Amino acid sequence: MKRRIHKGKVLDKKEGFSVIECIPCGFKHVDPILSEEELAKLYKKDFYTKEKPNYFKEIKEDLSWWSATYNNYYALLEKHTKGRKILDVGSGPGNFLACGKKRGWNVLGLEPSVDAWEYSKSRKIKVVNDFFSYETAREHGTFDVIHASMVLEHVPDPISFIKDMRKLLKPNGLVAIFCPNDYNPLQGILQNKLKFEPWWVAPTHHLNYFDIVSMKKLLTKNGFEVVGSIGTFPMEFFPLSGFNYVGDKRLGGKCHKIRKAFEMNMYKYEAGLLNNLYSCLIEKNIGREFFIIARKKE
Repeated sequence: MKRRIHKGKVLDKKEGFSVIECIPCGFKHVDPILSEEELAKLYKKDFYTKEKPNYFKEIKEDLSWWSATYNNYYALLEKHTKGRKILDVGSGPGNFLACGKKRGWNVLGLEPSVDAWEYSKSRKIKVVNDFFSYETAREHGTFDVIHASMVLEHVPDPISFIKDMRKLLKPNGLVAIFCPNDYNPLQGILQNKLKFEPWWVAPTHHLNYFDIVSMKKLLTKNGFEVVGSIGTFPMEFFPLSGFNYVGDKRLGGKCHKIRKAFEMNMYKYEAGLLNNLYSCLIEKNIGREFFIIARKKE
């Protein structure tokens, strides 16, 4: 990993870490950054067993919603590429790959967690148990699309990570990145006006705090052209409306079910309208997460 100097305004402090608006990097991240050895231990052995012990049960409960969401994302990708070879970095339980396989894509996953890798294998999904780098992925050739969902916020060097993805893409290939949209304007109201603690800050898990603006700049700076982006349901609507689910798992579950019901109806009856709505919102940096598609520039 290339050693960089990190400096910028301190936004928050938590658990012995600072979140800084790093000027050299162009995005917010924790300081100091965890070592690669510490991160390897967390994601290879401890992440699902200790940090998310109920993850595989919960993912089954949400399977129909995730399937609808991923089919929507594949439909967006298919507007920008005729190629069907995809690498999913941090493929988790394999739901994204399973969806692509059903749509006729040639799928491959890279997943560092042994638990998630074994779960994917039990579903007959092709996944390699390893961390992503150019070296670990190049033996599988080049790809039309490289997808990374809930990954870039965890890696110690997102700049090198994006450069490695670019090297593994075919000419005019695409990256598709799904990330939390952190320090967005609605979170700003909750934190600065309503005195909420920044609950999205989790320094030992989320090293980086992107929003759609910083991610677009990062991709553009590293040889990509952004061709599409949409957000997700702005979960901040709930605490702003008096339903403070922060720290309340029961209420959080109810809010999640409301969000799912809304999106499932929209996917069924007006998926295009939902995409237009979420595209408009993310243009204003509104949405709890973002899904961004960018093309490799030659």
